[in-house]
Amino acid sequence: MDIPRALRKQLAYYAREGFHAVDIKHAAGAHVKVIFAEFNEPQILTRNIDEPRALKNNLARFRRLVKEQEQ
Repeated sequence: MDIPRALRKQLAYYAREGFHAVDIKHAAGAHVKVIFAEFNEPQILTRNIDEPRALKNNLARFRRLVKEQEQ
């Protein structure tokens, strides 16, 4: 699968933080469905990240999901 550069950068950022993508599928428009090894459900991410806070917001959401799954 051809992964756009912006998405590769996102996935590398998430991997450094401990969240590893195992499968990626195209969704509607500029979105992709990403399955992470750490979550039970797929996550919908945009391929276009112009806002640096968006990466941090996603990371915070991922951390909340992990905490919810541990309970």
